[in-house]
Amino acid sequence: MSKGVLEINDCGLRVFDGNNEVLESPGVAIINTREILTGTGALMRARSHPTQVNHQFWRRLSLESVKSDNPGCRHHADLAFCHLQHIAELCDLPDEVVLAVPGNFTREQLALLLGVIKESPFNAVSLIDSAAACISSCAPRGVHLHIDLHRHQTLVSRVVVHEQAELDIAETVTDAGLQHFQEAWARIFTDAFIMQCRFDPLHSAEAEQQLYDMLPQWIAKAMRQGEVMAELDDRTAKVSLRQLQDASTPILSRVRAMIENLGEANSVVFVSHRWAEIPGGAQLAERIHLLPHNAVAQSAEKRWQEIHSDSGNLRLITSMSAAPATEVAVQVNAAAEAGATHLLYGHRALAAQQPLFVSWQEGKLNVTPTPPSHPAATITNHAGRLALRVDAGAQLMLNGEEISAPVNLTAGDRIGAANFDDVITAISVEHYGA
Repeated sequence: MSKGVLEINDCGLRVFDGNNEVLESPGVAIINTREILTGTGALMRARSHPTQVNHQFWRRLSLESVKSDNPGCRHHADLAFCHLQHIAELCDLPDEVVLAVPGNFTREQLALLLGVIKESPFNAVSLIDSAAACISSCAPRGVHLHIDLHRHQTLVSRVVVHEQAELDIAETVTDAGLQHFQEAWARIFTDAFIMQCRFDPLHSAEAEQQLYDMLPQWIAKAMRQGEVMAELDDRTAKVSLRQLQDASTPILSRVRAMIENLGEANSVVFVSHRWAEIPGGAQLAERIHLLPHNAVAQSAEKRWQEIHSDSGNLRLITSMSAAPATEVAVQVNAAAEAGATHLLYGHRALAAQQPLFVSWQEGKLNVTPTPPSHPAATITNHAGRLALRVDAGAQLMLNGEEISAPVNLTAGDRIGAANFDDVITAISVEHYGA
């Protein structure tokens, strides 16, 4: 009998079979008199059909009426059901699934979700809090935070870890969701096209849709190379990573304020994999750990017997056994007294005000201010902090240990690679005098 997880997050509902993600479907619907379209197909028409789009139905899951002439769409719960039906048509569902839900769902929403699930093809055998599940597998003893990105908000959950990992409180940061980041980035690219090409992508719905469709690719490329040449309708505009970071800063600042409000001195901030795709997301906090994309599935698999329910009456599980203290080995970017300002390589010290790039050239490790054809990592400066992001497939070491997530650099950190004697050292350059 196959076991899996259905994660409820409107950035993308995700289906796992064991630890393997088999499908992700964004919480977006297009509604007209003939059909209800959900998921990726709806997202790819959302900007060209703005009057027909609904991307609130998971966040506002309820029996609240939705203005629509389609008889299959009376309220938000109908749209949630249509979305689940669509997902079930796209993949082979596990025989049993655990529902992983955000901590800000109300009791009424949870009850409605279970009712909708019961009518869908999903066979739910448990209902768990996503944050408590993710942290239970990897957190040391103490009070920690889990930060997840949703379409319209960021959810900050505080979890207390002793023998059990238990959800304490979940708070939302409004106007700090994926959609708000995308709108901020879209303005940067739009301004760049207008200034550099005299072309306004927002002038037509079709061009606007193309711009939003391309955003993920452009953002990813800018984060790898420090800049991106965006192409749209045979026009090209250059946007730098720093511009995108600056556009993200107001949103990130609101999230950081909530982190500071809920966290404690020794709290580790566990961030979902979605933050790795946000410029500046790796600098949300000083003591930060980036979770793998399948963190909730890994946790559910380890605790299957603990959380599995044989009865049809599911209750929300917000407390589950924590990993033994002796088995916890979480990589944390700890704060240091001196923040890095430059990278020292050989006899050169490069100021990191703009992105720097680590690569292999002629059998040697190298760092340059210009993007190489195949960068191994990118170092960026955001709000005075240097962050190291390793490219997919590259294997770099930080202070002798392999890097598995974006890290903040502090003075004294050494970047290297297996079988290479050369190292790049992060240093702090102090200025004296008037």
